[in-house]
Amino acid sequence: MFRKAIVVGVDGSSESLRAAAVARRIAEAAGARVRLQVTHAVPEARLARIVGPVPVYVSGLFAQALADTRRDLAGRLRGVVPPAALRTLEVRAGRAAPVLAETVVRRRAGLVVLGGKRHGRLARAVRGSTAHYLARVLDIPMLVTAAGGLGLRRVLVAVDLSTATGRTLATGVALARALGARVRVLHVLEPIRYAYVVLRAPDVGALLERSRATLIRMAARVGVPAEDTIVRRGGAADTIVAEADEWRADLIVVGSQGKGFVDRLLIGSTTESLLERLPASLLIVPVARRKASRLRASR
Repeated sequence: MFRKAIVVGVDGSSESLRAAAVARRIAEAAGARVRLQVTHAVPEARLARIVGPVPVYVSGLFAQALADTRRDLAGRLRGVVPPAALRTLEVRAGRAAPVLAETVVRRRAGLVVLGGKRHGRLARAVRGSTAHYLARVLDIPMLVTAAGGLGLRRVLVAVDLSTATGRTLATGVALARALGARVRVLHVLEPIRYAYVVLRAPDVGALLERSRATLIRMAARVGVPAEDTIVRRGGAADTIVAEADEWRADLIVVGSQGKGFVDRLLIGSTTESLLERLPASLLIVPVARRKASRLRASR
């Protein structure tokens, strides 16, 4: 289902401990060959406050501060992750997003798991967030966990019937089956916006029927029956949130279109909106695989 490793980013908060517990459950469902790599990044500014004015390269306090942080974090994680994950726990200096991106490449990970934290538009514009950064640069799925239980019993896979649909469906359904969860596949038919006057508007009813037929056909390829597929009209993000709330979804799966930073900053995207609102845990599946060099270039 996922490649050799699952990387989970932790910072000692309750959200990150929940993410670690979810990552453990997924790793166990994926099989014994999948390792769980727990990683924590300590910003240099925080280390400087801990160490004080003494030059760290002389005093050795830098390494001691990292060791103390690791020991404290291991205590919080004990019982949350298996002993093997505690033995390989990494505590490194740097900003969380680049540290996790580098860990993904080095460990050849197939999934990243983070604890979800809401960030307003102003906060993102000024300093961004780890989840938003990784959503832009990773070529593997990323799971952002929301508050609530760890069960992930209902998985809502939202698709747009584009080239993203196949990989999004396959990933979401594979994870749901591994976890023994129910699956519902949703397509949102958004209102058509015209840049000029048209003489004849398209038949919305016919569009709905064609979309429904396409969705049923694509879902059938991954073993999802027609009764578990649904087509709604409306704005994509709002409709996905409403459907997740009504169906009581524990996890939403979406495909990332891979738009550039400027596009997302100016006009946003469905994925960005869902990350901000986080109505349920969110699994973001990239549409196309990007070279690992992009991770290094984007730092």
